Amino acid sequence: MSATMDARKMRVMIWRMLAGAIVGAVASLLFFKFVGEPNMDLKNPSVLIAAACGIVYLLIGLMVALGVAAPKTGAHFLNVEDADELREERPKLRTSAIATILIGVFVLVLAMAGGGIDNQVALAIAALCLIAVVAVTAAGVKQYDELTWQLTREASAYGFYATLVLFGGWAALAHLGYVPWISPLAFVSLLIILQLLTAFIAVGRRGMLMPR
Repeated sequence: MSATMDARKMRVMIWRMLAGAIVGAVASLLFFKFVGEPNMDLKNPSVLIAAACGIVYLLIGLMVALGVAAPKTGAHFLNVEDADELREERPKLRTSAIATILIGVFVLVLAMAGGGIDNQVALAIAALCLIAVVAVTAAGVKQYDELTWQLTREASAYGFYATLVLFGGWAALAHLGYVPWISPLAFVSLLIILQLLTAFIAVGRRGMLMPR
């Protein structure tokens, strides 16, 4: 019985991953076609990385926001037991969704700076996004339970060591003249992506990525 349940959960997880990949691919293609090409220098690898990072964060944030706004619908594509769990976790998930969307906007605005958006306007929007992320996160801290705090600490620790190894090693090689250093935009984008990956690792290590 347990093996059957595990197999079913694995199938559900695979289908959700495939569906997410398809949605992400379609959204990315549409964004690059109608927003990216006219407003971004997509031939620049740093801009391309930033755009991809922003799209990922926006999609995740919007999906969580949709699940919070419509729990019955969200229960089918978010990793929760049922709509009631989404309603119980609504304050915490709403905070995460807003912060994630703001980070996505922050990176996309930087990618569009000098192209579709004037540098001064981009600076103002990016600064507002960062301030809002800090404010929203600080306001949502009081809603954290012990498990959330533990996951946050683990993800932060993984993120620190991954950042040290990746960027510390890269910087050392660049300092010694073996490789070129990356652009500031690529650095910010990769740093944000790395934090997302380490968060998934922290959650995955506790088996929380499997459908419930």
